[in-house]
Amino acid sequence: MEYYAWEEPGRLVTKTTTLNVAGVVPIDRGDRKMAPTYPGITDSPTLDDWDPPFPVDLRRIRKVDEQYWEKYRTTPKAFVALATGQQLWQTRYGSVTSLRIRPVEGQSLAQARDLYTQRLRAAADPLALGLAVIDVRAQGLEASRGATDFGEYFVYFSFFIVVSALLLVALFFKLGIEQRVREVGLLRAVGFGPSRVRALFLQEGVLLAAIGSVLGIFGALGYAWLMMYGLRSWWVDAVGTTALTLHVSPVSLVGGALGGVIAAVACIWWTLRALGRISERSLLMGTLDSELSNSQSPSSSRGWKWPIATATLTVLALLLLAGAAAGSVERVGAFFGAGSALLMASLCAAAWLFRRRAKNGIDGHGWMSVSRLGMRTATYRPGRSVLSIAVIASATFILISVEAFRRGDQLADTGPRSGVGGYDLIVETLLPIVRDPNTREGKEALNLFDLDQSVTFEPLRLLPGDDASCLNLYEPRNPRIVAVSDGFRRSRRFAFQSSLATTDAERANPWLLLDKTMPDGAIPVIADANSMTYVLHKKLGDDIVLPRGDRDVRLRLVAALSDSVFQGELLMAEQPFVTQFPEQQGYQVLLVQAGHEPSGRLRASLEDGLSDLGARVTGTAERLAQFHRVENTYLSTFQTLGGLGLLLGTFGLATVLLRNVLERKKELALLGAVGFRRAHVMTMVVAENVLLLVAGLAAGSLSAALAIAPAVAERGSRLPFTSGSAVLMVGVLVAGLLSSVLAMRAATRMPLLASLRSE
Repeated sequence: MEYYAWEEPGRLVTKTTTLNVAGVVPIDRGDRKMAPTYPGITDSPTLDDWDPPFPVDLRRIRKVDEQYWEKYRTTPKAFVALATGQQLWQTRYGSVTSLRIRPVEGQSLAQARDLYTQRLRAAADPLALGLAVIDVRAQGLEASRGATDFGEYFVYFSFFIVVSALLLVALFFKLGIEQRVREVGLLRAVGFGPSRVRALFLQEGVLLAAIGSVLGIFGALGYAWLMMYGLRSWWVDAVGTTALTLHVSPVSLVGGALGGVIAAVACIWWTLRALGRISERSLLMGTLDSELSNSQSPSSSRGWKWPIATATLTVLALLLLAGAAAGSVERVGAFFGAGSALLMASLCAAAWLFRRRAKNGIDGHGWMSVSRLGMRTATYRPGRSVLSIAVIASATFILISVEAFRRGDQLADTGPRSGVGGYDLIVETLLPIVRDPNTREGKEALNLFDLDQSVTFEPLRLLPGDDASCLNLYEPRNPRIVAVSDGFRRSRRFAFQSSLATTDAERANPWLLLDKTMPDGAIPVIADANSMTYVLHKKLGDDIVLPRGDRDVRLRLVAALSDSVFQGELLMAEQPFVTQFPEQQGYQVLLVQAGHEPSGRLRASLEDGLSDLGARVTGTAERLAQFHRVENTYLSTFQTLGGLGLLLGTFGLATVLLRNVLERKKELALLGAVGFRRAHVMTMVVAENVLLLVAGLAAGSLSAALAIAPAVAERGSRLPFTSGSAVLMVGVLVAGLLSSVLAMRAATRMPLLASLRSE
């Protein structure tokens, strides 16, 4: 006897078996209801109306065949033992197609049916049959929290900005105290103790901080509204919806305001604590002895703290780099930590240099000597100078480090080891494809007759679920799963960021990890690194549990792809997929290599031929670029924080420069008396400002360059600068030079003669 058998991937094969005839029974021993219902066959009134899914030559039908079909239809022509039938024809869907119940003597068919139904309901477990009870409301609320808490990332990226703002608060309050130093001296002289004076100024600072926090609430609302408007309009492609609205929580507003007040008050208290060490005489004279003591040489015990701190932070950075080279420390984290340590070491080195006494005089004449004199004036108030450098360096660090993760719209590499795996198109269908599209029969079944022979397909099975990519704003509870074939895994396509490989073969081809058998029964899966970290919030070795009726399917992450088109799915080997999800028939994902066929023409052919299956055809480069646009959108919002930091730094630098000029008006008057012209004074002011600007930009840039070295290497040693960050940094230079001009104009308009007479 010849019969058809279904084999993967999607084909019918003819097989033969030999059966011995044990006996002949009358045809009325069976009936037409013994065969299961088969649409297109059992419901057809004539043989000519058959629409079978297997090949049948209907031209061979005779009149006597039609008469037989009309009388007996699907009555069996042969009987075999159940074990024999299960051995020959069982599939992954099961080994039984129907149950035949025989009533006991004296029992009607209806009674037998009702009794069987009653006993079946009592014995069957609904969960074992695939019934799942889901709390839709709770699951929806849990998922609506979002795949990624971007509030946390805003806090992370704004850390340097918050610190810079607090430093500026301390600076401005200190400048205010220095302007009122004689008032402090008078209060101390008439009997107010240091603690009482601090309390008075602290009350004043709390009032100012409270007013600033209230204004900050309105600023926060405006900034958040602007972000939401941008996501609904300018960046709508990134989020895929215009239904985003601004949610204002009174608790968040009050908490943010109180946090700002507390932080500001702490900075003010730290600024005021130094007043207790200054004598009343110095305060009444308008001088700060403690500030003058900061210029001591590094030979004293206190002066060595800055070089020691510089050396310690530098050694820490070197240790992190050595750990990354040895593989004992995660590479990206080590470089970012080393960059941060280098930034702090640069600031400590600047503090050390500005506090050193100048041993050599400035000789010569001309603009160079005058510029050197202006640069040396940066040591007049070393704390202010270092603070200005710190604010600008921190903002520059954020701008450049965030820019390193920005993705380009055009892919530099589309080969087998790239994010598209060497494929040109990806096809997803609503209905499964049951035949291999690489065969002639498969292409004919899919209406793909005219494709070039160089076009190849990689069919993949799909378990529908939640999108696990950045395109999904909700937290995925049941991520999509794609099954990859053995041939696909052997082809070594796509690049991996990390894996749990333990052998040389697995390190060379991490796809082999999908074939491992876990002792606890977990099934190995592979995910995209971005989805695993930022959407699923998992790491390698973690498990993902999928509820499936009365059982749970445990998936274990064993490798992470690097920036691939599979950001929305988990990847599993085909064999465990078929075992765990036998109800998922056929293939619903096709990866297509165009070969010699033009991509545009191939895309049109696929959309037309697979239209009955509900196919959606997308270019792999287009899909990856869509993921990149989402990432770039969020990076742009984070980069605005760096821009705000640069604005704060420039404003603080201008304030410091203007304050220094006002405090040194006697020196400027003396310089004018001995022959320095207005242009010389302007050169000095500009030189001092440029020194602080360049020092801040250089410290931030070099530290960020070290922190992003792995990302730069991954991009082919391309610097991650764009016109946006370059414009911001150039804008800082221009704003700094303008502040120099303003400070110079303020200096030249001062009554310097009166200042000189009071000297």
